[in-house]
Amino acid sequence: MIKVLFHIDTLGGGGAEKVLCNLVNHMDQTRFDITIQTVFPDNPTEYLVDGIHYKYIYPSDNKFYRNLYRVEAALGLVYPLHMKGDYDIEIAYLEFGPTKVIASSTNKKAKKIAWVHCDFDIAIPDKKAFINKTASQYKKYDNIACVSEKCRESFVAMFGNDPEVVVIHNVIDDKEIKEKAMQPLPNIAEKRKLTMCTVGRLSAPKNYIRLLSTAFRLHGEGYDFDLWMVGDGEQRNLIEEFISKHEMSSYVKLMGFQKNPYPFMKASDLLVCSSDYEGFSTFIAEGLILGKPIITTDCSGMRELLGESEYGMIVANNDEAFYDGLKSMLSLDGDRLRAYAEKSLERGESFSSDHLTKSTELFFEDICLEDVT
Repeated sequence: MIKVLFHIDTLGGGGAEKVLCNLVNHMDQTRFDITIQTVFPDNPTEYLVDGIHYKYIYPSDNKFYRNLYRVEAALGLVYPLHMKGDYDIEIAYLEFGPTKVIASSTNKKAKKIAWVHCDFDIAIPDKKAFINKTASQYKKYDNIACVSEKCRESFVAMFGNDPEVVVIHNVIDDKEIKEKAMQPLPNIAEKRKLTMCTVGRLSAPKNYIRLLSTAFRLHGEGYDFDLWMVGDGEQRNLIEEFISKHEMSSYVKLMGFQKNPYPFMKASDLLVCSSDYEGFSTFIAEGLILGKPIITTDCSGMRELLGESEYGMIVANNDEAFYDGLKSMLSLDGDRLRAYAEKSLERGESFSSDHLTKSTELFFEDICLEDVT
């Protein structure tokens, strides 16, 4: 049996955390002994199936332990003090903190993998400083796993291909998504007309101001729709101010964080992604599984999900192209939107949890065999 340690900051709150839980919950526990270790305590029963070991580094999340974590991470002490174990594979499942921690592993037998969920070419403003700070960390890994081809290309451009950089797509729980989508739409949402929906953290990379500006412009031109925004985050106040200033509250609804966003997605007519950058968009992959028409900016992972706009519309990553594309989608009649939905559903079959989990498990088994062969 292969013993695997995954290290991540927390189990809840974001896309990387969600796809990690999807992956480990579907892995074969007769072949893999799985441990997840977070920085502070989480509620593992809320996220993890039985049989997965769970640990945390510090006993509580407070100012003292956050400062201690920063100091110990900077000195390379987090792993030797808190994470000793006889693992075959050790995985930093997120950039920055977890990558720094696993780079300081004292377990010489373990294969080490750093997971990359974002396009460094876009996400990192000062590339030279970032390379100087992190290159020595990445050199300590045996493999780099990127969630999309665009992520891989940007990583190789900055750090080269030593260690080997591979693409491992995120695991999406298709069965759970379809089951949860059948639950009733919460009372805070009312399906009244053609409805667009976006799901994600209200943060700068999602560029929701682009989406709102475009919606305001199109509504002023006579297009009649509702826009549901599902999620919460640090830009909520900014978004609320924009909606209020432009008097958009009659057709733009902030739904807040929803543990189950899938009824909103299922009830909508069009899923929209206005992001400046993504790693491998869980929201868009879930939209394919639900068979929804999709429009997105051209950011990392979208061509792997949607082809060359075969299974959804990809537009250039700028405001005017997004406006033109959304206007085009809103102008389609019902038959053409249904045709997009059918193609989307067809594509969604390629992202089943069984298929993606098996390919990830084979990757783990192959790297453990490297020293044997």
